Amino acid sequence: MLAIHEHMTVEEASGDLLGFVLVPDNWLPLERQAEDPSVRPVQNAVYQRRVGPLRICACVDVSATLDVSLRVAFRAPGLTPVKAADHLETFLRNRMPLTPNSEWQVEVDERRWIHFVRRYTGAHLQA
Repeated sequence: MLAIHEHMTVEEASGDLLGFVLVPDNWLPLERQAEDPSVRPVQNAVYQRRVGPLRICACVDVSATLDVSLRVAFRAPGLTPVKAADHLETFLRNRMPLTPNSEWQVEVDERRWIHFVRRYTGAHLQA
């Protein structure tokens, strides 16, 4: 069983989780996630927080071409993409408020996690 940190509010969970995932040492290469499922954020409790029945997962993904994306996912009984988008706005409010016309990819996986993905850095990282 995962031991997930619990918080009273989404804002409190945000401060804790974003503080962790935005540190470059905690970014996750997509290749590593594909090779080892236990590294995937939805399988790894350090990348998750809980607010009542709502589970929140966040990470920064790094592709082989050094594209960097922020991924935030939500899961709860009866959660819809529209309600998850409201949680996303609350979750990001203190660090990176949503702006009109900001583009997020939205997907629902087989375990009913609703994922929001957006480019985190403006251009490719240079090695």
